[in-house]
This record gives sequence, C-alpha cells and structure tokens, in this order.
Amino acid sequence: MTVIDAKEPLNDHISRTLLTDEEFMFIQENIYCRSYKKGQVLFDVGDERNRMFILKKGLVKFERIDSTGSLFYLNFIKEEVIFPLAGLFTDKNYFSSAIAATDIEVYYLSTKIFEKIVQGNKQLLLFYFEELSSELKRHMLKIESCVTSSASVRVKNTLAILMHDIGERTYGNQILVPYPISMNDISHSSGTTRETTSHVIKKLVKKKKIQYFHKELTFLEPDYFSLDSM
Repeated sequence: MTVIDAKEPLNDHISRTLLTDEEFMFIQENIYCRSYKKGQVLFDVGDERNRMFILKKGLVKFERIDSTGSLFYLNFIKEEVIFPLAGLFTDKNYFSSAIAATDIEVYYLSTKIFEKIVQGNKQLLLFYFEELSSELKRHMLKIESCVTSSASVRVKNTLAILMHDIGERTYGNQILVPYPISMNDISHSSGTTRETTSHVIKKLVKKKKIQYFHKELTFLEPDYFSLDSM
C-alpha cells in the first residue's frame, strides 16, 4: 500500500459539472491517492465507514460471506466509479469487504466531507440518488437471474452480468472483460462448484460463445448473454 500525491486534475473522475468551483476546490484540497497491490483489502465488513473511494485504475471486488461461510456475495467495481454508495448518510460501518482484484490506484476522501458536499448540493444529491436506484435495480436483476436450480444457467447469467458491468466493446461485436476473472470468482458468484463452472465454460468455448484463456474473458456472441433490463 503506497500513498501518492493526489494534487492532479480530477475532472475525469468525479461529477465535476455538478459541483460549484468552491466544492470542487474543497475536494481537491482534501483528497488523496493510494495504490494497493492485488489482493490487498481497502476495507472489511464492520470497519468504520470513514472513507469514500474513486477507482482511478484497475478493478475492485466487493465480497460478503455469511457466518456459516455458505453464502457468498461478489460484485465488481470498475474504473472511475465512486464507492461505496450503499449506506450513504445512514451506515456507520462498511457492509461488505472491498479487495483489490488487480493492482489498483484509488482516490479517497473523508466520508463526512463527501456527505456534507452531497447534502448541500441538490443536483449532486439527485445524481447519487439515481445512481443508487440504478444499482438497486441491477442487484435485483442479478438476484432474479441467479436464483435458479440450474447451475449451468447461473454460470451463464453470472457471465452475462460480468459482460454488462465491466465488459468493453472491441472490434466487431465482441466484448472483452479487460481484467483477469478467475474461475473461483465465477463459481462463487454463481453459487456452484469450480468443477461445474469449468465444465460450463468449456462448453461455451466449444460452442464459440466465449473465449477464456489465462483468466481473460471475451464474449464472441454478446446477444447470447443478454439479460433483460440490464
């Protein structure tokens, strides 16, 4: 973990057009930049919710495991997204863990400062309310798509969610996930075994629906993985 001077332009990373000049300068004066190595924890479940983060570079994953270790929540955060929005104004502690899925760089600032600025700016408050509403709809669709007795369908739907959330369109109609996604991550998110996940992925590769090599995931037929309303 390395602290980096963050006194660089933030226009590409926050909702600059919704901030007054005074608000933007106040954030600029109170924001920091930090690098983490892959696997390092930004915060854990139950830690004091004292920082907000903006992902500058890399990929972050959210994890939450229940007390029995049998239920596993997994979600990914891509670049230029501010997190965590869940619990804004209400929670004193983080609801999930955030882990560097790759080497990353993040901006961070005090939660109190962020909430104070959002609370005093109606446009910004509406913007993040809409972001939370969209996030809630996405999570409801994820739950709906993954609550099925068929492990194969759950794996396919997990891949569809990854494609939608963090995929980037390349040449032609293909979509590439530009981050390493492990078989374990896919199996945990699908609620099935690594062996079953591997079997489903091999079938999809054979059918030329995807490519999966060295944790690099490419969707050759994106329409095959579409989920309604995502």
